[in-house]
Amino acid sequence: MTPKIRSTHLQRQACVYLRQSSPGQVENNRESTERQYALVGRAQAFGWDSSQIETLDGDLGKSGSTTEGREDFKRMMASVGLGRVGAVFALEASRLSRSQADWHKLLDVCALTDTLIVDHDGVYDPNDFNDRVLLGFKGTWSHTELHGMRLRLQGAKRNKAQKGELRSLPPAGYVYDEADHLVFDPDASVVDVVKLVFRKFNEIGSAYGVARHFNGSGMLFPGARWSASETKRVIWAPTTYLRVLSILKNPTYAGAYTYGRNCTEGRMCDGVIRKMRKKVVDRSRWLVVIKDAHPAYVSWEEYVENEAQLTRNRHDTDVAGRRGMSRNGLGLLQGLVICGRCGSRMYVHYDGKAGTAADYVCDRRKRNTANDPVCWVVPAPAIDRAVEERVLEALSVENIDLSLSVLSELRKSVKDEEAHWKVRLEKARYEAERARRQYDAVEPENRLVARGLEEQWNKRLGELECLEQEHAKASAARPLTLLTDSQRREVALLTRDFPSVWHSDSTP
Repeated sequence: MTPKIRSTHLQRQACVYLRQSSPGQVENNRESTERQYALVGRAQAFGWDSSQIETLDGDLGKSGSTTEGREDFKRMMASVGLGRVGAVFALEASRLSRSQADWHKLLDVCALTDTLIVDHDGVYDPNDFNDRVLLGFKGTWSHTELHGMRLRLQGAKRNKAQKGELRSLPPAGYVYDEADHLVFDPDASVVDVVKLVFRKFNEIGSAYGVARHFNGSGMLFPGARWSASETKRVIWAPTTYLRVLSILKNPTYAGAYTYGRNCTEGRMCDGVIRKMRKKVVDRSRWLVVIKDAHPAYVSWEEYVENEAQLTRNRHDTDVAGRRGMSRNGLGLLQGLVICGRCGSRMYVHYDGKAGTAADYVCDRRKRNTANDPVCWVVPAPAIDRAVEERVLEALSVENIDLSLSVLSELRKSVKDEEAHWKVRLEKARYEAERARRQYDAVEPENRLVARGLEEQWNKRLGELECLEQEHAKASAARPLTLLTDSQRREVALLTRDFPSVWHSDSTP
């Protein structure tokens, strides 16, 4: 019995605190867990009754860098603060906390309530100067050890990344071959859809427009679901705006190997780091960029231009050169009008019944200083009519043949959609035929297996039927594909008279 443990300590509880940093350590490092549970026997040897010993093991598998999510640590701190605990048992200082702030907070609370700290080296009284210095050094050493481990691990990762050998799960459209090189996905349907995303973005100029085109056409986008053994299974799902955005912003599709595109930062809430979030790093600060590292869907120049286009699409009128994509409304020059006084980009303000009256407004000075008036307000109709006349005049003078380009783009778009549907239908028919062959191959006497294969066959046939119905609906929604040759010639003649098309009530 050490003289530091007095009867006043033995009359209170003994808290045995257990922690390991990850579920993998709990699963694989069993010896450490057993040593921590063995502290119960040490508390009994010091004189605590088994009924007074509380084992706190709810934080096994949780990081000690913060108190976020460590409910048992918070319970222990509350019990110590209420004076219910005589001693806190832990295998070492790093089990209690990897954060110096949390560690010294624990020491302060223990000192106020006369609570001892016991580890595998000895018993410490936070009110004793020498013990307090030693405990402070142990906490600092634990923090230093964590910093050293992080430096070694991050240094090894960066060194491997600089050689282009640090691997991560490839994005849709790529796989690793047997030589561990990144190559195009052998599934041609996946490659075609990824290429279509970039092609449609070049035509439409908007990530949201690309997603809307895919969903309006009933086209699905491939996503990869990886198992623990890193085997890939393609999952087809509706296209989302964020998915299109992630593809356009990913330099992997430009044939570049990159590292350090994102960094993590902590969020403080009530003095505690609640969670870490990813923050996008400017391209000039990426740690590793190796161009032409693997086959590319687009060139590096196209990737940079796509990023610039996405930046221009943002509706931020305070940034020079950023006008945003056109939205619904009568304003013809959305995002194009520049204020003649301050040079800022003006926005469209709609008023009147159902927003039929439009004005171009610049209120930058008013936003900067509340007492200043609005910088400039100009009615939109007069400016729009003047610009409209010049545009129609230029088209008429140059006699631009729009019909060829319009019909060509329509046919190309329909061809892309039909190719996508053809691949999906071909896969569905193959799965249904494969299920039929499996059912035919089983012996009739093996009824349990035959029944299961029959259900699988019926399921595949049902999926094929649903897909054929979806294809029929998508085809019916494309009336331009059903035009006769004479009707197409009429469309061609109509597009030559561009002013008539422009002023028609049916033109959106």
